[in-house]
Amino acid sequence: MARLFTKSAFSTALECPRRLCYLNNSGYADQDLNDEFLMQLAEGGFQVGELAKVYYGIKGKYSIGTLDEEEALECTASLFQEENVNIAEAAFRSGNLFVRTDIIEKKGDLVNLVEVKAKSWDPDSDSILDRKNAGTHRKYRPYLYDVAFQKYVVVKALKEKYPDRDFRVKAYLMMADKFRISETDGLNQMFAIRKDGDRTYIDTDSSVLSTVAGTTSDKWLLTPLDVDSICDRIIAGEMAEQQDGSGFMEISSPIQPGTSKFEEFVKEMADIYCNRHTAQIHLSPKCFKCPFHKLPGDDSNKKDGYMECWADAAGFSQKDFDRPLLKDLPAQFFGPQRNRLIGQKKYFLDDISLDDLGMRRAGDAGPLNIMTRRCLQTAMATDRTQMLPHWIQANIQDNVYLDIAGLALEMGSWKYPLHFIDFETSTAALPFYRGMHPYEPVAFQFSHHIVESEASGQYSIRHAGQYLHIEKGHFPNFDFVRELKRQLSSDDGTIFRYSHHENTILRAIYEQLKQSRESDREELMEFIDGITHNDGHSGHRDMVDLAEAVVKFYFHPSMKGSYSIKKVLPAVLNSSEFIREKYSVPVYGSDAIPSLNWKQGKAWIDYEDDGRTVRNPYELLPSIAAYLNLDNDSEQVLSREDDDMQIANGGAALAAYTRLQFSDVRLVPALEKALKVYCELDTLAMVFIWEYFHNSVQSYKKSHKLYF
Repeated sequence: MARLFTKSAFSTALECPRRLCYLNNSGYADQDLNDEFLMQLAEGGFQVGELAKVYYGIKGKYSIGTLDEEEALECTASLFQEENVNIAEAAFRSGNLFVRTDIIEKKGDLVNLVEVKAKSWDPDSDSILDRKNAGTHRKYRPYLYDVAFQKYVVVKALKEKYPDRDFRVKAYLMMADKFRISETDGLNQMFAIRKDGDRTYIDTDSSVLSTVAGTTSDKWLLTPLDVDSICDRIIAGEMAEQQDGSGFMEISSPIQPGTSKFEEFVKEMADIYCNRHTAQIHLSPKCFKCPFHKLPGDDSNKKDGYMECWADAAGFSQKDFDRPLLKDLPAQFFGPQRNRLIGQKKYFLDDISLDDLGMRRAGDAGPLNIMTRRCLQTAMATDRTQMLPHWIQANIQDNVYLDIAGLALEMGSWKYPLHFIDFETSTAALPFYRGMHPYEPVAFQFSHHIVESEASGQYSIRHAGQYLHIEKGHFPNFDFVRELKRQLSSDDGTIFRYSHHENTILRAIYEQLKQSRESDREELMEFIDGITHNDGHSGHRDMVDLAEAVVKFYFHPSMKGSYSIKKVLPAVLNSSEFIREKYSVPVYGSDAIPSLNWKQGKAWIDYEDDGRTVRNPYELLPSIAAYLNLDNDSEQVLSREDDDMQIANGGAALAAYTRLQFSDVRLVPALEKALKVYCELDTLAMVFIWEYFHNSVQSYKKSHKLYF
């Protein structure tokens, strides 16, 4: 069958027409296929789609499951003979345009087209339209154009196939309503995620879905929003974003009389995709997020689309990709400037002056901010540190920036014992528990390290506590806070988090407690108030954000523009000879540094092939398979559930927790162990960062005989 322009191809074209050359092309690397967070979002989308089918009463032959396009078209035509019918995955084709619609609700000549998205919708605060410029809101733009494309194809297909019928197509966008409450316990678990090789599918629990199927539409968790008039305006080319000169939906030829920019865009992109033409390249910051690139160390035969684009459009040689690039600078508060610099063909950091980055506004000595960090990053990457203000230069040694004086003042306010905590959470579209809203957070795990000061002036480290919820059907958030309170309430030492997540989650649980009937809710709310901040209020023991200390006082070139703990940890290990020596032997998990999960001792320092660069400790975590007693039967369980993965990031942890809700009981101990050691490393990473800072400050004081 000839190649067809589908809604996924249309969405890709909106992002970047050149990517059509790489989409569904097995010869090119595609990192989206391996992105744990994207995979989790996709699985959530499958669940939401199945729930929508239940709401519309679609089952059996009315859910067209075939992957064969011709067969899907034939099934749709057959079902369309019924006067009133609801169909899932109905297929429509007009020329080289082809769509499968999530839901079709046919009522005589009225055809309601419903696109289902695993996206949250807050009816009080969200708006589909941008009220400032008469265009679509950026947050919902991809979804609105997706629906508009489907309506465009369906209308054309129906006119061609049924010339004597006057079908009226009306478009809806169905999303998870954050105000609705699940009246069904374990709704998420009713749509079990299964894997069969590369195929992910939903195993729907038919025995309990009768209660969901009978739910009236005013109680649905998914709200169908009428977006028909907006789709008509999109198709007519009337939206502001199509006319503002920003390059959105850019086409190479003039708009033909009687057509719109939308129609011409669809025609041109379909021709590029279906006939395998090469699209023009328009370099922009979007290119920095291109998924069609190879990772370092990838020795496969796959091609790198990202490198091809830059070679074609900017004349990059192979060596140019190893040079410090504009894309390495953080996007935060720097978006318009990156567009301007690309327009000036300043692709390399050594093409960019520090004044371009705002160095003239650096001001007096003090903690680094977003602007001074990007100037520092650029100067260190291009050997221009002599152009930095003296107060920044003074803190650079051995190609590492460390503001010891600033750190010493900051750390002077920290009170022993020090507590380091990290949370793992889920915000599923379909709630796990009755009474919850879509996307309401579930806190399922935390880890806790303590650093205590000893009379000798030394300090001790121990993995002091953890929590992991594995019981199916039990809402964990209140037990989570109870256990956290128990572990943190024996003293008034400083509590550390890394970035904003922990504060956000605890404030959300505070609101849940407020609506609850828990006998100790006031006590738990008071505890949360004491260690968090909200709307100008700061608790007496408000958690300290260790990431802020990193941003203000530390920079290593390998971090580039990131201060993610996954980037900072290996940078710190490569910065600190003290940390490398201490943890190159299995001291962690011994009596010297007790661990709840590592009982035989663990060395965290390993080196890359160059023998100098420390490997990221997250790469040293065992796979889930390592925790299974692999007899023949458990091997089958592992293969079926696709759980021979390594939990080394938040996306994988979330996927593992989801597996716990659906998995064979034989997998639970392995998932539990893998989750615990991953979360433990998150808080240990914080301890490594603190220990590096502490040792640096103490060494500096000792060598300079200082007492600040």
